[in-house]
Amino acid sequence: MKVSIEPSSPVQTKISVEIPADRVQAGLERAYQRYQSQVQLKGFRAGRVPRRVIERRFGEQITSEVGSALVEESLPEAIREHRLAVVSQPRIVTERLAGGSPFRYSATVETKPEVPHVAYEGLSVDKTIAPVTEQAVDDTLARLADSLAQLHPITDRDHVEAGDVVRLDYRAEREGRLLAGLEGTGRLFEMGKETLLPGFQEEILGAQKGHRLSFSLPLPQAGADAPSDVLTADFQVTVHDIARKEVPRLDDEFAKDHGECDTLEELRAKLRENMERTAQRRAEQQMESDLVGQMFSRHPFEVPPGLVREHAQRLFAESGLRPREDMAFDDPAIPQTMREDLSARAKRQIETTWLLDALAEQLGLTLSEEAVDRKIAEFTAANVEQRQQIESLYADADRRQMLKARLLREEALRAVVEKADVRTIHADIADTQGNQ
Repeated sequence: MKVSIEPSSPVQTKISVEIPADRVQAGLERAYQRYQSQVQLKGFRAGRVPRRVIERRFGEQITSEVGSALVEESLPEAIREHRLAVVSQPRIVTERLAGGSPFRYSATVETKPEVPHVAYEGLSVDKTIAPVTEQAVDDTLARLADSLAQLHPITDRDHVEAGDVVRLDYRAEREGRLLAGLEGTGRLFEMGKETLLPGFQEEILGAQKGHRLSFSLPLPQAGADAPSDVLTADFQVTVHDIARKEVPRLDDEFAKDHGECDTLEELRAKLRENMERTAQRRAEQQMESDLVGQMFSRHPFEVPPGLVREHAQRLFAESGLRPREDMAFDDPAIPQTMREDLSARAKRQIETTWLLDALAEQLGLTLSEEAVDRKIAEFTAANVEQRQQIESLYADADRRQMLKARLLREEALRAVVEKADVRTIHADIADTQGNQ
């Protein structure tokens, strides 16, 4: 087998492969023998169909199968031989396969770039901790009460008014194509509190239960400077139910029933403590993100665009916004702003992973299997009901290795934080309280 490697960029390589004629012929012979033994044709006994009949009836199919099999066998071999760190699916271009002749194909692959020596010392960063105000605690209590509200059907009228909670089906299309994120069945909306697009609730007000509404609304578009640039969504909406919401009173009984506290003040203190821990975690996460950004600016490297697309597609699938399971990331129905945001997030996640992997290797960080076992035990202790699922998940060698790699990246990041000049800033609470 002849293999030639042609790098076309730091993250893309063309692999050209030539399979010798004898290997091609052997593959064809095996395929024809398999077809002769398995194919059943009228007028021939099983296993006795002549070769010329097989060639005439199944020749193109056999040729295609053998070509695919030769690519599947030889490409990983070529990648291993030349130690290519392939990170996305290859694009294959084949020549026609024929018995007695070599078989040639090319595979364009994206590869992981070489990450240079990481200079992680001498970084300076602010860790800004947001204040937890009395208003923020009040808002959290109000959201908790709101989440426990009861809905009571409205029976003395059949049209939507302000303050109602409506259950409706909706879908939005543009030029006949469903728009991602703008479809729902049995979705509850509280009039005056939430909306899909500006103007959506105004169209719902006054609608009669059981009736279907049709209307159009402009889609938010960045950089639209003229009316001709405005894109619209065509909505179909059906209101099924109308209800009023009864929110429980915030008092000591509420605290006992829903907060496992004796008094409302104890519940407030508990919520404040949780909110302060959350503010601390967010500050640390932002600080770590800023440090990684500074390291990347010192050591920029290219990220393969195909890998970014694949990762963005996974983020899109995990977001739950796909109206159809088979919807691709580049579907025109997905808003451009959403694609750009997910692509930026995907690229940043890949950059962070590769940078910290390189630093972990540079620092010679290791992790024992016992340490991995302890982390899995922590997961199961925190999620007793899912103990069996967690243990089963990490019984898989690949999953266990992924966890180990993530823990090593966390160790590398801790090393960066320890060496950094971190200035902790507690944001001024006075301005926030002054607006209450």
